[in-house]
Amino acid sequence: MAVRIFEASESQSARLTVLEPAPLRRQDVRRLKQRYAIVGVASLAVPFAAALVVLGVVH
Repeated sequence: MAVRIFEASESQSARLTVLEPAPLRRQDVRRLKQRYAIVGVASLAVPFAAALVVLGVVH
């Protein structure tokens, strides 16, 4: 259960300002990990594939 902190200094504040964002859900954390994993694999695979293409063209 997420608890947020609100600024309620005025007695009749119509709008509440969020001071601290709610923590990420497990689904959001899993999605971020998968995204960074894909970026990591691509950052390793793309230069390797480019090197193979260059070696194939030169050879």
